[in-house]
Amino acid sequence: MVKIKKVYDKHYTVINNSVLNDVSLKCEDKGLFAYLWSQADEWDFYAKEVAKHSADSEDKIYKILRKLEEHGYLLRERQRNSKGQLKANKWYLSETPKQKWINIFKKRSTNKKPIRQNPKQVKPDLEKPNMEKPDLTSTNCNKYLSKQVKNLNKSLSKEERERDANVIEILLNYLNHCAEEWHHVPIMFSQSEVNKLIKAVHGKDTRGLKEAAEKTIVYGEQYPQGYLLSCIKNLPEEVVNEK
Repeated sequence: MVKIKKVYDKHYTVINNSVLNDVSLKCEDKGLFAYLWSQADEWDFYAKEVAKHSADSEDKIYKILRKLEEHGYLLRERQRNSKGQLKANKWYLSETPKQKWINIFKKRSTNKKPIRQNPKQVKPDLEKPNMEKPDLTSTNCNKYLSKQVKNLNKSLSKEERERDANVIEILLNYLNHCAEEWHHVPIMFSQSEVNKLIKAVHGKDTRGLKEAAEKTIVYGEQYPQGYLLSCIKNLPEEVVNEK
């Protein structure tokens, strides 16, 4: 038998044992909850910043948050102003599971849109998109793509224009998928906004597009179209290997 003696120190956190004794949660779930609970009220949450203080990736952090939400310890809501316009997210933490929160999570999950007929296109590989024979599912996010090539820089070849347009179409499909995962309303893009994205992506390293889409959903609350455009413009230039 091993006995554990507690050595108390300053800067401790008082937490209800309910979440710590919940057998439906993994140790990693309880650990992240304890870390969030230790922060000050109205603390600005950034998954990237939390990941810096642990060995977990941002994707792992998001998965654990979803687990806490599923079990009633976390509630994520979108606030609206007096005009009904969406504002920033508001998150609530509870030391004990809230059945009301669990019901809200189940309702949101049940009301999610049906999976597209071609599930392989839901999470496309943005690093190596198929430029020759794209098989993309049409969504509300990319309904303006039929005319986007006309206004592009004429100095680009037809192949380059089609490649950039295809990359953006894949990106918007993935962006729409992320919105569904986070219970956000679909993000609509006008024809001019799509054209700007296509122009901005030319010559950029496409390996960063997946992260750009995810950041847009989490951080681009007020103007997601402009936030995504800024992310693309800030991507590093594509490195061309000369033989």
